[in-house]
Amino acid sequence: MKNLKMYSISLLALFALAAIDTNANEFGVSETKLSEIESRVNAMGYDGLVATRTSLIAERNNLMALQDNTQSPSQIKAYNGRINEVMVELSAIQKALIAIVGAAAVSNLTDDGYDRSIPPVITIIGANPVTVELGSTYSDAGATSVSSRGTSVSVSTSSNVDTSTVGSYTVTYSATDLNGNTTSATRAVNVEDTTAPVITVTGDNPASAELGVAYSDAGATATDASGSVDVVSSGTVDTDTLGTYTITYTSTDASGNVGTASRTVTVSDTTVPVFTSSATFVVDEGTTAIGTVTATDLQAVTFTISGNDNMAITSGGVLTFITPADYESQSERPQDLPYDGSSYDVTATVTATDASDNAATQVITVSINDVGGLDDDPDTGTGTATASTGFNTGENTGENTGANTGENTGANTGENTGANTGENTGANTGENTGANTGEN
Repeated sequence: MKNLKMYSISLLALFALAAIDTNANEFGVSETKLSEIESRVNAMGYDGLVATRTSLIAERNNLMALQDNTQSPSQIKAYNGRINEVMVELSAIQKALIAIVGAAAVSNLTDDGYDRSIPPVITIIGANPVTVELGSTYSDAGATSVSSRGTSVSVSTSSNVDTSTVGSYTVTYSATDLNGNTTSATRAVNVEDTTAPVITVTGDNPASAELGVAYSDAGATATDASGSVDVVSSGTVDTDTLGTYTITYTSTDASGNVGTASRTVTVSDTTVPVFTSSATFVVDEGTTAIGTVTATDLQAVTFTISGNDNMAITSGGVLTFITPADYESQSERPQDLPYDGSSYDVTATVTATDASDNAATQVITVSINDVGGLDDDPDTGTGTATASTGFNTGENTGENTGANTGENTGANTGENTGANTGENTGANTGENTGANTGEN
């Protein structure tokens, strides 16, 4: 068997295969041993077959070297016996490998059991396909590669991924081993836009609007990774009605993502009522009615009064005196007042309040005119006792003592001149002397 060394490993394997196929006992291996070998080989996968093949080739080469270095017939016979078993098992392995990869591939196997024509295998790291958000940064996870001999092979990468544009892209990995075998693999990268536009409300939010004043909305803007997007607003603000209103802003990008935002607008009344009536009123004494106070406002106005205990006002603004107006009430000595058509001013503060509690005040002045003078004015003799003409004969004795003080002084002048002649001569003599002294 020493002459087997002149053949290549592949030829030896093919020879062994041919031998086992034509005459399984050519190597003198027992049927039992053949059955054992076939059972073992049939239980192996590709990797196991290649690994066992490599190990058997190494063992065979070692046995043949030992055979060359011995002259002992018994040793040579023992070596030959084991070599024969190895050759039979190599034959069975070769047959199994051909069934898996074909004869051409097996013929490319190197002495250590690897096929030099098999290209490297590339393994992509991470997900494939992978999804990336529009506008984000894509970092490829890469790939690894090993040759058919199990050694690492360098991987080159090319990519056209553009994360600024929605679409599908490809990352290509390539690897070439030392035998010039090249392989490639690809990863699909899908750039998608799943992010809604971001809306920024311009101006105050919440915002305020004054009742009765037109509202102009400041609007909103939107940004999106896909580029320029429009903003559509909806909702109204009724500034004629107090309340809270909502303006909604919507923006939709090219991928159908919808962004929304809203502004709250509160319509309120912060404007005080405005008085439209005069602040001055004129009345004659003896009356209670004064007049009506008016004010304008976008809401209903009610009135109150303060600063004068003798004045009252209805919620609708009607002013009155609680007790009739009295010119003489301004002084504790009415006789000292002027009675020349003068008037007496009194004041009060009127407050107008709307439904939102906005309040305005107005100081009003009421002029009270004197009417007819004072009945008991001692200086002018003007009064209401004129009608006593002819009726006071003798009756004033004692009865009117002091009673006519200020009221009847001079009232009988001329009217009773004749009436008192003779009738009151005695009556007034002494009786009224003291009565008129100081008392009248």
